[in-house]
Amino acid sequence: MGKTTKSPFSSQRRRFIKAAGATALTLGLAGCASDDADSGGESTPSESGGGDTTGESTQTEGTTTGSSQSSVDEVVIGSNHPLSGSLAATGVGMSNAIKLAAMRKNEEGGIESLGGAQVKVIEGDNQGAQELGGQVSEELLSEGAHVLTGCYSSPVTTAATQVAERQGVPFVISIAAADNILEGRGFDYIYRPQPPARRLASDYADLVPTVIRDNGGTVETAGLFYINNSYGQAIRDSLREFLPQQNVEIVAETALEFGASNANTQVSRLRSADPDTVIATTYVNGGVLLAQAMQDQSYRPSYLSACASATFTDDRSVRDIGDFANGVMDNNYALNPTIDKTAEVRSQFTDNYDQEFSASVGMAYTAGEVIIQAIENAASVDPDDINGALKELRYEDHISAMGPISFNDTGENENALAPVNQVQDLSVKVVYPQEYAEAQPQL
Repeated sequence: MGKTTKSPFSSQRRRFIKAAGATALTLGLAGCASDDADSGGESTPSESGGGDTTGESTQTEGTTTGSSQSSVDEVVIGSNHPLSGSLAATGVGMSNAIKLAAMRKNEEGGIESLGGAQVKVIEGDNQGAQELGGQVSEELLSEGAHVLTGCYSSPVTTAATQVAERQGVPFVISIAAADNILEGRGFDYIYRPQPPARRLASDYADLVPTVIRDNGGTVETAGLFYINNSYGQAIRDSLREFLPQQNVEIVAETALEFGASNANTQVSRLRSADPDTVIATTYVNGGVLLAQAMQDQSYRPSYLSACASATFTDDRSVRDIGDFANGVMDNNYALNPTIDKTAEVRSQFTDNYDQEFSASVGMAYTAGEVIIQAIENAASVDPDDINGALKELRYEDHISAMGPISFNDTGENENALAPVNQVQDLSVKVVYPQEYAEAQPQL
């Protein structure tokens, strides 16, 4: 699709843009509001020193070289995330992760192929509201962004990517799981390093029952508890398809609406169906409500599990729930605990921002590195050159628990994976596949 002329924007909307030069990153953005309502964020995880800090990406293949732009002083990444509202805790963390990726690159000398050009991050606040997703993308482009990333919420990301595609500017999704963000839209400028909903559900069906059965358990029936939006519905629909293939029958389904204050009715329905496992697909607050209602009703299935749920892969949320969270398994994004770089990046993040480095935040960091590597390979700030580099990218030096990041014709990562995490001693651990495991499953 061709590019369109960028239009001016009102001063009222410009309040959502905050320039964040990488040299100011050490000031940090300490302390954030909690995700206190399910109003549009995306599901996620959490994890783990000192490794190689040179940041040389010698594992990357398929370099695309644009026209020489050695006089460029800086390259600009536009970060479109919820910086206020109910999703701010995670959204601010994700935007900070993009800034950390920029800071690390700048400390290494900047974009080498552009003569050491510095990486700058500018932020836009979508507040977790779908109607702001496209507006913030437009504003970031008007502020000079060469490439965009975001948005945590699937509905917001759907709107934000439409603008990027229309203007012919690459957009690397930080987190947003709904399949239809890319599926059937014929996009050429949009990329997703993380697994989409269909892959998340497929990995749950393949991996979680295997972990339970290989450790002496039995799982033949399941109940679904999901947030009632495009993300939750997409996971639900795919679980309907994949669970029966693994001899797991769905015997109950119940949805949680945005703004719900409790999950008592939903838990009553699940309890009546008495499945072997309840599978949660929620943002942070929804999983907390589920745990509270289960405790209030003295109910817990043989195996409490989750598919792409923010709650049970975030150490802070797990600590808030308490001992009831121990044992929960969630297949989701995960950080690779077997490499030194993960611990190093996590330590830098907590030192600079005084926040949890959950796997959703880590996935955003990976998106930032993907963008930076594509710019390095392109040797250009021209969006079409960066887009060409993303199409040819093979990026191995990342901290996510998956193989090399390489995009297919639809913009999906060919090697995306959602490993199994388990809460053990109120900490989230990767337990399967063995290649990425830091602990053994506990049933």
